[in-house]
Amino acid sequence: MKIKSIRHSVITSEDLFLFEQIQEGDTKALDVFFKKYYNKLCRFGVLFESNMHIIEEKVDDVFIQLWSNRDQLNTIKNPKSYIYAILKNDLLRVKNNYQIRPLRDEDHLNNGSLYPSIEDEIIANEQKEINRNVIKNVLESIPKRTRQIFEMSRIDGFKYKEISELLEITPKTVENHIGLALRHISTNINKFK
Repeated sequence: MKIKSIRHSVITSEDLFLFEQIQEGDTKALDVFFKKYYNKLCRFGVLFESNMHIIEEKVDDVFIQLWSNRDQLNTIKNPKSYIYAILKNDLLRVKNNYQIRPLRDEDHLNNGSLYPSIEDEIIANEQKEINRNVIKNVLESIPKRTRQIFEMSRIDGFKYKEISELLEITPKTVENHIGLALRHISTNINKFK
């Protein structure tokens, strides 16, 4: 638990540093912050809006707003929660019935390991693809709300309390969703292999 707490404080410190740089007009810091959170914000936006074009537009607006109001960023103590709250509030104002476009796994990068032969590399890449598909299928079989809460916790690194505040549910409800997701994963992982 201490390691997660240390990791969270390092990430928060890093984000606060980027906010300081953005406040000083550093466009490179804004670009780093954008690249760090763009895809995560898009995934989070699906909780509140089904039209991916609207989500992407609103995520872009979050970063435009950061730049436009950069002189006020020194008052923000948790940049990550701040940008998620901005997006949530913007998307709650938008009501649309378009069908959702599936998200791409754009964050996945080859780990860059060097393999002794081309054959080993091909086998390793095929196994990664199989594992990625198994995980994707298991996650897609979890109820939507539970999956999104699970991803906020395990992928985006939010604490239960932060998730509960953003989604306006109790921390116990978040805990229940995470437990449900973990039980579902452990029960169903072998079905998709």
